[in-house]
Amino acid sequence: MGRRYLAVIVFLLLFLPSMGIAAPSQARVAVFNFGTVNLEASGLGATVTNMLIGSLGEDRSLLLLDRKELESFLGMNDLQQNDKMDNVLNIGSRLGLNVVVVGSVEKKGTVIMITCRAIQIEQKKTILNTRAGAMGEAALAGEITKLGEQIKKTISEQIVKDKGGEGASCPPPVKVRKRPGNRSIHLSWEEVPGAVVAGYEVFRATSESGPFSCIAQPTKPEYLDDTVEKGINYYYKIRAYNEKGLQSEFTPTIDARTAVTPNAPVILKAEGHIKGMALLWSPGPRSEDPLSLKGYRLYRAQSEQGPYREIVNIQSQSLGGVTEALDRLLKVPYLDKGLADGEDYYYRVTAYNEKELESGYSSAVKGTTTPSIGAVTALGALIREIRLSWLPLASPFIKGYKIYRSPADQEKFVLLKRVDVPMGSSARKVEYADREDLGDQTGYQYRVTAVEDNDVESSPSPVVSAVTRGKPPQPEEFKAVSGQVKKVELSWKASAAEDVEGYKLYASRTKEGEYPFLKSLSGRATNRYTDDSRGFDKLEDGAAYFYKMTTYNRVGVESDATAAAAATTKPRPSKPSGLTGESNKAKTVPLTWSANPEKDIVAYHIYRSAGAGSAEFERISKAKGTTYVDQGLKDNTSYRYRLQAEDNDGLLGEFSDVFSTQTKARPSRPGESSGQVKDGKVLLTWKAGAEGDIDHYTVYEKRLFGTEKIGTTREASFSEDAPAKAKTKTYVITATDGDGLESDTTAELSVTGP
Repeated sequence: MGRRYLAVIVFLLLFLPSMGIAAPSQARVAVFNFGTVNLEASGLGATVTNMLIGSLGEDRSLLLLDRKELESFLGMNDLQQNDKMDNVLNIGSRLGLNVVVVGSVEKKGTVIMITCRAIQIEQKKTILNTRAGAMGEAALAGEITKLGEQIKKTISEQIVKDKGGEGASCPPPVKVRKRPGNRSIHLSWEEVPGAVVAGYEVFRATSESGPFSCIAQPTKPEYLDDTVEKGINYYYKIRAYNEKGLQSEFTPTIDARTAVTPNAPVILKAEGHIKGMALLWSPGPRSEDPLSLKGYRLYRAQSEQGPYREIVNIQSQSLGGVTEALDRLLKVPYLDKGLADGEDYYYRVTAYNEKELESGYSSAVKGTTTPSIGAVTALGALIREIRLSWLPLASPFIKGYKIYRSPADQEKFVLLKRVDVPMGSSARKVEYADREDLGDQTGYQYRVTAVEDNDVESSPSPVVSAVTRGKPPQPEEFKAVSGQVKKVELSWKASAAEDVEGYKLYASRTKEGEYPFLKSLSGRATNRYTDDSRGFDKLEDGAAYFYKMTTYNRVGVESDATAAAAATTKPRPSKPSGLTGESNKAKTVPLTWSANPEKDIVAYHIYRSAGAGSAEFERISKAKGTTYVDQGLKDNTSYRYRLQAEDNDGLLGEFSDVFSTQTKARPSRPGESSGQVKDGKVLLTWKAGAEGDIDHYTVYEKRLFGTEKIGTTREASFSEDAPAKAKTKTYVITATDGDGLESDTTAELSVTGP
């Protein structure tokens, strides 16, 4: 077995029986010899070590390793005590220790300095790093006692406290199985569900009563013992330990010995399918085993290292033949079902004979199941349509895909469509447009599965959602133009929305209430319409019409209606109103009236009747504005007037009410006028007119080519800058009454500059 195996076994025979299994609240501790830093500290290292061991040994929560047993183990394994972390962890783990205490001693004069570290083996870390000092050897015992208490407290907090809590121990493995081989023995076991295990310890002996020695510490629930010899019975027992280092009880002892078994089969391939793996293997070459092949056991793991679990026991009956059929069968197929999508699986196969003696594992073969569909893209905002697309699965066995749909606010997925694809298709993308009974502005969820033969279906893809397009947008800038002859011009802004196919027009004679459908106008670019009839009837004159409009898309969905647009057809011009004039005007009657409300009035026809009584009216003029001055009339004569409006279509409205008036004389001219120069100014004065309705006076200057108005005033005087020296200006003055009639001018007034 070799010197090193012998050393381990000897140590375990010495150490384990003496220390037993540590109680759950105990920590396994060793104190390494403290080194000395200088010559003055010679001998103090052993003193400190012994005193510290004594101090720690008083605590029953600590299981202290005896120094002789420690030194014996180190001697047999060529190991040494020092405070290097790697060395401490190596020795501590091999001895199954929880904590190793290391340190050094230095002496300077009478001062003794102690450096101490406590190293936790499982966590591979220092849990205490401290220094202590003593003034001479007499004070050393007291400081060591304090140091020991500090170490014990740290271990209690870090180790014992953890080990004494809930779940401090773990249950032992169960269902231990053995599989003897020609040159090895394979052990496998299972863990109790819910147990938290960090690893296992495998013990072996050549006698059922022992002694047992630890030969391995696997982290997976299996172990291949390839250090066995032929013809020898071996006994095994196993225990588990958790992350805190606490160990379970041992499993019951099982015995095993090498045996002649069939050779391991050879797996030819592992081919991934939806939720399954198609496996094919061949029997191994003939072995020394004289017994007939009885069957195969197939094992599966999710990593190449294992653990491998038996998933099926295949006998000749499973293949529909007899026992001899397995010997002659060159290829054995099997479909492993119920697997996860897109997962890696590793397989090994063994063969076993009539005595249930099983071969070793075949080489591991990896296979990957077909994954589920990845991300599905859903393009929404379409008219009662949602477009789906996804990347096809890279599997030659895919025959198609199933699409499931659910309302967005529910989880009620139902099969919508199966999309078949040619097997082995190289299409870069699979697409489907859902137009099945979709609503407007409605959300939907989708997921997609892949399908193989016999409708074997993958897990669904991640859920993707989209919302259909809502109603098309309302028409904008919808207007109705009034004033048209027996028609209404409608206009709007052509929609920029691509889904708009046209417009629908609704009309009513009242603003409120129903708007019956009037006209469908196709084409998104259409932006005006003339409404001029209702069947064979033209629109009425001066009638109000109300309109609303919607857009519609290719499936006839309409937008919300616009606000009502109102228009009135053009009426005949209305009766002119406000006809009035001024009386007592000399030979003139100024007439004014209110403009008609119509915007297209081109003229007003003016009619006059002279004198009182029933004299007939005759048209005397045609005015474009709202004023007219009837001139050349007789003084102090009565006149009557009336109007009629004409629009640009030549329509004449009703006559206005009659207005009666009388002319008057012109005002007399101002009298007794004079002019002079004073303080550089010309001052003109005159006598005010006799009429009481004089409004103002107008001053004119006579020029070469006539007179020019230079100012008006309400006073009987006027002033301006005087003419230059020896220059003369000539003025005349008129009076204007409240009717705007102007008198004759005064006599001329000449003023010469100083």
